[in-house]
Amino acid sequence: MVQIAWITTILYALTLLIFLFGTFRINKKVQSADYFVSVVVAARNEEKNISHLLSDLLQQTYPRELYELIVVDDQSSDNTAKIVATASLDYPFIRLVTAADDKNGLLTAKKNAIQQGIKESKGDIILSTDADCRLKSTWIETMVSYFTENVGMVVGFSQIGSPGERLSLFEKLQAIDFLALLTAAQGSLNINMPLSATGQNIAYRKCTFEEVGGFKEIGHRISGDDVLLLQLIHRNTNWDIRFASNRGSFNHTNGEKTFRRFVSQRNRWASNGSYQLKLNKLFFLILLNTFTMNASLFVTIPISIFTQQHMPIVLGSLLLKMLIEFMVILRGAHIYGRGDLIRYFPLWSLLEIPYVMLVGMLGNFGKFVWKGRKN
Repeated sequence: MVQIAWITTILYALTLLIFLFGTFRINKKVQSADYFVSVVVAARNEEKNISHLLSDLLQQTYPRELYELIVVDDQSSDNTAKIVATASLDYPFIRLVTAADDKNGLLTAKKNAIQQGIKESKGDIILSTDADCRLKSTWIETMVSYFTENVGMVVGFSQIGSPGERLSLFEKLQAIDFLALLTAAQGSLNINMPLSATGQNIAYRKCTFEEVGGFKEIGHRISGDDVLLLQLIHRNTNWDIRFASNRGSFNHTNGEKTFRRFVSQRNRWASNGSYQLKLNKLFFLILLNTFTMNASLFVTIPISIFTQQHMPIVLGSLLLKMLIEFMVILRGAHIYGRGDLIRYFPLWSLLEIPYVMLVGMLGNFGKFVWKGRKN
């Protein structure tokens, strides 16, 4: 087990070094073409958040005549649809679509809602976020600027909270975890090894979406409208995929308030890990190595302390893990302006060991509750 911890930690460190290198290979090429953009948002019981999103989209710097907002009511039981319908009376560019169950039974939950919204859309570019996100006024303009001639998808950055915002310790730990994930995602994309994305901030050409058959191949997965779609586009098309590193494209959302909801969220994300064996074997191996490293450290650290054996190897593995992660966090904090999170790194890095092991195991069972739906 000690040897496993050491070997997997070395592989983990080498992987993150490659991604870290990728963060320095930023493609700054932009375009100024005026695409018509369809912002498609799936909303389920979001009456507390949807007004804020509508307000943010009313203040965009992108020409009003060049974008529409399609909110797909995903069978809400609250006033979400009513709020959107009322707003659409004053602002014709806002459209409400009511999601019906997929007739063929191929699409589930959010994917079904998004695909119905895209079907109703008129845009060349589909830009998507979550109903509980907050957007900068330059969001549409900046994301669209990344669609140079060969680009079919743009992955945006999202964060939990914003720099300087008062957050609980639990929320700050979630924020630094998300920062690490998206820093690695940017690094992998910049070296043409796209691994991850977030549905909180993502865009793609409508023709690119149609080229891969929409969500048809992955429709049976309750989540993955972001990372699985990314893998389909990377595997099945010749389109380039870019990461939007301009701060004008950044948005933010809230962290989970309870540990139970947090575990359920991460369990949902992890539930697609095994499916990567089909879509992207390299990504699956990276996930497997990360899980194995943290699981072996979880076992060997207390045993080593208790028996006083193999301490140099176990301690060396832990320090190597923390060193490479600190380098990634430091780089991410610089790119995304989240220097406020660095002080929480030691605690996060240590807690990540049991957290990754727990979520990795739960993700294999694929049991979670999302928006009132059980998987």
